[in-house]
Amino acid sequence: MGESTTIILYTRPILSPTHLVTDMKLTRSLVSLCLFVAPAEAQDIAIRAGHLVDVESSTIHDNQIILISDGLISSIGEDVDIPDGARVIDLSDSYVLPGLIESHTHMALTRQARRDFGAYYFTTLLEPTPYRAIQGVTNSRSMLETGFTTIRDVGNAGNYADTDLRRAIEEGWIPGPKIINSGRLIAPFGGQFHLQPEKPELAEPEYFFADTQEELRKAVRQNVHFGAKVIKLIVDNQPYVYTEEDIRAAVDEASRMNIKVAAHAYWDDTARSAIMGGVASIEHGTYLSDEILQLMKDRHVYLVGTDFPRERSPRAYDDRIDRIRRAYRIGTPMAFGTDETWYRDGETRGSLTLEFLASYVEADIPAPYILKMMTVNGADLLGISDERGVLQEGLAADIVAVSENPLDDIMAIHGVHFVMRDGLVYKENNHFHWDIPLEIGR
Repeated sequence: MGESTTIILYTRPILSPTHLVTDMKLTRSLVSLCLFVAPAEAQDIAIRAGHLVDVESSTIHDNQIILISDGLISSIGEDVDIPDGARVIDLSDSYVLPGLIESHTHMALTRQARRDFGAYYFTTLLEPTPYRAIQGVTNSRSMLETGFTTIRDVGNAGNYADTDLRRAIEEGWIPGPKIINSGRLIAPFGGQFHLQPEKPELAEPEYFFADTQEELRKAVRQNVHFGAKVIKLIVDNQPYVYTEEDIRAAVDEASRMNIKVAAHAYWDDTARSAIMGGVASIEHGTYLSDEILQLMKDRHVYLVGTDFPRERSPRAYDDRIDRIRRAYRIGTPMAFGTDETWYRDGETRGSLTLEFLASYVEADIPAPYILKMMTVNGADLLGISDERGVLQEGLAADIVAVSENPLDDIMAIHGVHFVMRDGLVYKENNHFHWDIPLEIGR
């Protein structure tokens, strides 16, 4: 081998332990060494889409061809010429739609069934950041396998495990969705905890305490410095809360770096302060009045409702269903987000996330609008409409396929059998696979 030789390592990593993903058996890792002569040209891909779902117009276009080059959609139509040598993927019996977007999740937080609810409040004590990053590897893979090609990870990741998870996915070490992460949660002293005075540090690094406008600006800067792509403020949960002026200081600081701000808020008064302070979204918003929902519509502030299924949150379920109906009637913009952090035997983070669809069905939200919440609305909220959210020439080739029409029955989303992200096929014929070269020393 000459001096210019580069070694390429090919691996098929085992990312999901069998006690978390029961339908996945352990396979052996394959490692081979080969000589790298010259970079191969990226192969064009042509997808024969039997039924292409236009999520913006809620219509179906039959017998379409999607041509993909260098990770982008280069052409869509009935009469697209397929280049010689292109790989052809036959989805002629499927409904083909944009990759799904989850706008409120926590990859590095898993509340396991064997522990009581209090484990959430002591996660920082019980589980170090590296362990939580490993949880994130498994959770993010299952999200991608389920059809979520983009997620907004809004904190609860210890000491920036979410940033390292995003970097690992972007650099090709592990499979997962595109991640827009928030870093540490910014909150008044205590965050969402009730601390005891002898050990106030137990809430850190889970939370970044900021009690003045200058501390808020510093917290925003530090989060962005350590890799945050969105800022999350905790507005509720303490008797002392952020004012409109406090929130505006954080929003102004974040906007200087083209970063949006999400606000955790349940009640009218705190949500109003957040909305008038300029946030992009209200997370949860369980008890919002029609007046606040109308204000959100007027100011184009998204509701990310995190509306748990009845069996997992019976106490507030009726309030959530009522709020969903009222928000839809008023025209409040909504994006799909779950706040999913549970673990249950036989399920994955992705399959548990899809259980939240039942809440919107029970609230009588039409399937086409739910699909918009999971695609075009999510892309608008996350600020990536110029990249993703619809199937369109020039945008990223984030594509999933199901066997039934999701415009008729949103539960068809449970049957995703094909997943492509940025032009790479991760799931085909219900088989998840990942073979990607890692260049040593790059």
